[in-house]
Amino acid sequence: MGLSRRRKILVTLATLIGTFLAALDSTVVGTAMPTVIGDLGGLGLYPWVFASYLLAATVTGPLFGRLSDAYGRKPVYLAGVSLFLLGSVLCGTAGSMGALIVYRTIQGLGAGAVQPVAVTIVGDIFELETRARIQGLFGAVWGVSAVVGPAAGGLITDYLSWRWVFYVNVPFGLAAGALLALALRESFERRPGRADYPGVFLLTGGLLAVLLAVLGAGSLLADLALLAGGASALALFVLAEARAPDPIVPLELFRERLFAVASAGNAALGGVLLGVSVYVPLYVQGALGGTALTAGTVVAPLSIGWPVGSFVGGRMLLRAGYRTTLLVGSAFVVAGSAMCLALDAATPLAYVILSVFVIGLGMGFSSTSYLVSVQNAVPWHRRGIATSSVVFFRTIGGSLGVAVMGALLDLSLGERYRAAVERAAGENGALARLLSDPNALLQPALRAKIPEGAYGELASALASALSPAFWAVAVMAVAALAVSALFPAGRAEDFVKREPRP
Repeated sequence: MGLSRRRKILVTLATLIGTFLAALDSTVVGTAMPTVIGDLGGLGLYPWVFASYLLAATVTGPLFGRLSDAYGRKPVYLAGVSLFLLGSVLCGTAGSMGALIVYRTIQGLGAGAVQPVAVTIVGDIFELETRARIQGLFGAVWGVSAVVGPAAGGLITDYLSWRWVFYVNVPFGLAAGALLALALRESFERRPGRADYPGVFLLTGGLLAVLLAVLGAGSLLADLALLAGGASALALFVLAEARAPDPIVPLELFRERLFAVASAGNAALGGVLLGVSVYVPLYVQGALGGTALTAGTVVAPLSIGWPVGSFVGGRMLLRAGYRTTLLVGSAFVVAGSAMCLALDAATPLAYVILSVFVIGLGMGFSSTSYLVSVQNAVPWHRRGIATSSVVFFRTIGGSLGVAVMGALLDLSLGERYRAAVERAAGENGALARLLSDPNALLQPALRAKIPEGAYGELASALASALSPAFWAVAVMAVAALAVSALFPAGRAEDFVKREPRP
């Protein structure tokens, strides 16, 4: 794809803004969600605000990647930005948790195109050495969003309204779309094909059923039936993909050890990433008595460590190879996740910040290595689907991880919280009614009405209830380290697919 230096700069800027859009949404929304739950209620639906978004992005990511290979990156990217902005505006108008979940699904549909196609475009216009360095620049965008997003999200939530945290996406999305539309010129042989609708249907139904079963949709029998149905649908999905002329997840890519390891590693890392992004803010605002701004300040180091790891990892992989870089990154992720196991109602904020930073540092090393390795190992006309497939597995890991952690939180919190309320309220019926809803811990105005001794009991109960979720994060971190050890050894240049550029 021959572009002038000026156009390359403008296209890169457009994709960086699009990445900033996704990163900002992650940091701002994650920070605001405890307050949203406190306003709209429905702590039991908390995981679905994230799972619905991730499910939509998971299912559509490979489909958009396939479409970008067939019809070009530009129209797919612009369609994704438009959907993402529509969902953002609708989220700001949500009047119930149900509506918010639906609108987050629309956002996820757009994110399924924005994130993988932006990375694919950069893979198209730069060679290996430059591509690895540009990944560090993408990591820096996450760092900027980490500074701006949580602070802005906390301030907006505390002093305006949580609804405005969704509207901040609009100017960035419009800027990214306009720049890309003006600067990107694509010249390649279009490869139109039939959309894999059976695959999309089976994947959506299977994942939705599994998520409902994990989160506990009803009785034990109903949950088992959902789990069996979801597993059956996913098995049929694999069979359908093997026969589809244009599958959304090409199974032949898994014959390459590099791609198979990258997919499995990203699934484990996705669970760690989303687990920390979703449940650390809940821990800080509920168990430590912080505000939305405090929660954002504590989560920000995740995205500050990411660009540092990405910048160093992008250079390290050129010298030491992918496998060594992955092992270093995964070791950092394990160390940070292990630190989270010690979190309780008395943990200093500085310790939480350090834990999250170490995880972010490891994510930077690992994500850069996986993305660059896959992009270099496939021909141009497979790069879109290959890149989006790797992102696909990260979002699958994230959505399933968040669902499992939500189920663990529900199981752990119920009886423990009721016992804490009884101890804290005693014979005071009015106080018992105030404390009966855990949402009170997430609203500073209501929290101020809770006597200090009673709040300590409840905060300790919430911190203890979150412990199984952090254990799940640690298990996925160890799995990511084990998978990274399976990556083939060798220099980065050994895995480059040599071909004429389009």
